[in-house]
Amino acid sequence: MSAESKQEPIKLTVLGSGTSMGVPSPGCHCRVCSSRDSHDKRLRPSLLLSRGGQNVVIDTTPDFRQQALRARMERLDAILLTHGHADHIMGFDDIRPFNIRQRAALPVYANEETFVVLRQAFSYVFSGKPTLSTVPIVDLYVTTGPFELLGVPFIPVPLAHGDLEVLGYRFGKAAYLTDFSSLPETSMALLHDLDDLIIDALRDVPHPMHQTVEQALALVQRLAPKRAWFTHIAHDLSHAETNQRLRDAGFPNVQLAYDGLQFDVSLDVPKETQQENPDTCKPAPKRAAGVSTFASPVAWSAHYSSPKRSSVLAVGNFDGLHLGHQAILRATVERALETNGVSTALTFDPPPLKILRPESAPPRISTNTQRLEWCSILGLEAAVVMPFTMELSRLAPEDFVEQILVSELRVASILVGENFRFGHRQAGNVKLLRELGERLGFEVVIVPPVVFRGEIVSSTIIRREIAEGDVSHAGRLLGRPFVLTGEVVSGTGTGSKFTFPTLNLVPEQELLPARGVYITRTCFPGESRSHRSVTNIGMRPTFNGTGLTVETHLLDFRGEIPAKRMEVRFWKRLRPEKKFSGAAELREQIARDINHANRFFNRLRRLRSTQLV
Repeated sequence: MSAESKQEPIKLTVLGSGTSMGVPSPGCHCRVCSSRDSHDKRLRPSLLLSRGGQNVVIDTTPDFRQQALRARMERLDAILLTHGHADHIMGFDDIRPFNIRQRAALPVYANEETFVVLRQAFSYVFSGKPTLSTVPIVDLYVTTGPFELLGVPFIPVPLAHGDLEVLGYRFGKAAYLTDFSSLPETSMALLHDLDDLIIDALRDVPHPMHQTVEQALALVQRLAPKRAWFTHIAHDLSHAETNQRLRDAGFPNVQLAYDGLQFDVSLDVPKETQQENPDTCKPAPKRAAGVSTFASPVAWSAHYSSPKRSSVLAVGNFDGLHLGHQAILRATVERALETNGVSTALTFDPPPLKILRPESAPPRISTNTQRLEWCSILGLEAAVVMPFTMELSRLAPEDFVEQILVSELRVASILVGENFRFGHRQAGNVKLLRELGERLGFEVVIVPPVVFRGEIVSSTIIRREIAEGDVSHAGRLLGRPFVLTGEVVSGTGTGSKFTFPTLNLVPEQELLPARGVYITRTCFPGESRSHRSVTNIGMRPTFNGTGLTVETHLLDFRGEIPAKRMEVRFWKRLRPEKKFSGAAELREQIARDINHANRFFNRLRRLRSTQLV
């Protein structure tokens, strides 16, 4: 790549800036819908990003064909979807001309919930059945962390759109956040140091799934981009009058976006690579298919010795890898992208308390394998799982920092929570860490705690909720359902004989939910979809059981079990364990449990697939 192309910005074009019905709205004769100002004509919200002769579109709206023609798009290289509502996906079929011309499948990036809706809405594309006419040809990629398009890292930004989790995207020094009502604290760290922020600001009147102008302005003040552009604009807001109102209110850097708006997005160029000869710059590292794992800091140092890269480091036990941990790790990934450092998690096995005070060590929420998988999903490049020993526990805080963090891990930045402790008898705290950073030349970033409904998210609270059976609340604090994994083993045959056939799991996790019946989803290795299920944790008192079992009944699966391992995701507790008079009464209760579970999943599916706002 030439020096000129390496510095080439992204050209951004707003393809649409309106709501789900567009502006003007059919049959409406309000002053904005009747306006002769071309800026008040708004197609459904979408963005075009262009660089190096390639094009990426965010959302294929029902107006996509018209938008592509108006922007004179001659090729399309990738599609990013924010969510599965109709005004963001229903132009999907119109990508066919690009398939035909380019003779290639188009990559599509979104979260799994969006792909569920996409497969339903365009079932003919994904059925695999022969067709007499052309259909879109695509490769689907679930966005589990940063990815690269146009030679630029793209960072998914989780957002809340009412009760639906949707995505925004950051690319270079700009971010696009359409269709959302609130921005989780865990996403704030992804949006620092922006030149341009394109943000949902539906109208002045509150809406349960969108930001108002006032809310958007408050977020702009907090994130402090150089410029902000409002999108997903209803016919309540006149372009010219609203811009004047924003200027009069002291926001000269905030304007309404409009269809056809174009500007250049500068790239995040690491300071170390801004040399006189750009051709000698090393590209930012691409994350491999999984996180690179090391058993010691020395092994990490050897691996990254050529070229000699520094670490951007997060340190902790990360048990459960809940929302608070995710905020630290996402900020670590973001900082590493800015500095060309190695985003690295330093953790310990076994946890320190298992060695120091085994009698009081709490049961672990997650296994090491799970922690590493979630580190990879969040975009971490490396993880050091360091054996915790009595010798390590005796290191003074200063020695721990100098010998391990500075000498071996070559720390350039360290990101921790405000209660972080380290060294012998946990004598080190964030105050000492900052002092050592100033003396030894590394940056210390304190990531504030994540608060959910007035409660600071912590592993301790999550353990309590799981142990009491409130897996729904635990899942909210984890940012995903609580999961048990392990081998499938033969049971006693009682279920198949007297009630319903079940799979018996030997869980690898130390912590189990309270005894009872739960709505779950079950996954098998190598399968792309999960199965509806009901899971019982208990002693099987009706049959005088003598040992605790985890038994799962699949609601939508017939045939041979495809694997000897499975993963069970816990969504909701239905009821506590109970002893019944016999197999007949138990069978009737299990049938009711299954009906409750199916109604739960049907409501969830309708919520995700039919909301059109």
